[in-house]
Amino acid sequence: MMTNFLERFAFHAPHLGLSFFATQILTMASLALSSRLLTLARFRSGRILLHVVAMMGDRSFRFHAAGIVRELPWIA
Repeated sequence: MMTNFLERFAFHAPHLGLSFFATQILTMASLALSSRLLTLARFRSGRILLHVVAMMGDRSFRFHAAGIVRELPWIA
């Protein structure tokens, strides 16, 4: 999903001077970020952190609070 955004941004904003190579670099950077997120998702504390960050982004408090509670077995 991120790569599609970067490709569309590069082709719709030629006045910014983004070339094909810059798009490729940004695509590779987004893939590196997604691999780091997958690494975080392997661990319970990482999944809690991802829920907190996503909660700030999409304001879906109930969904992410339920996900955090699922990750804390001593609460559930």
